[in-house]
Amino acid sequence: GRIQKESKTWIQMNNYNIYEEIGRGKHSQVYKGRRKKTIEYVAIKSVDKCRRKKVLNEVKIFHNLNHKNVLKFYNWYETRNHLWIIFEYCTAGDLMHLLEQDKKLPD
Repeated sequence: GRIQKESKTWIQMNNYNIYEEIGRGKHSQVYKGRRKKTIEYVAIKSVDKCRRKKVLNEVKIFHNLNHKNVLKFYNWYETRNHLWIIFEYCTAGDLMHLLEQDKKLPD
């Protein structure tokens, strides 16, 4: 039943090392992560479970997107208190950060 599902999900989340926080929203945090036994880095978004409906909508949208300018969606997991979304890790940071850096370049 439910305990078996939860432990299976925890094992799946256990396939990732979670490192530093790289972003934060009102109901979520984003961490740099790595799939264990690989050199593949990912972004791991942790969302409060009370946002389940919104997260499932987001997952549905990202699942159907495949474009070079959109972060790639890998998977999502549900644990007792959180929903976890695994995305492609963007090494350069977010777009706003890059735009701010470009403003600082000398003429």
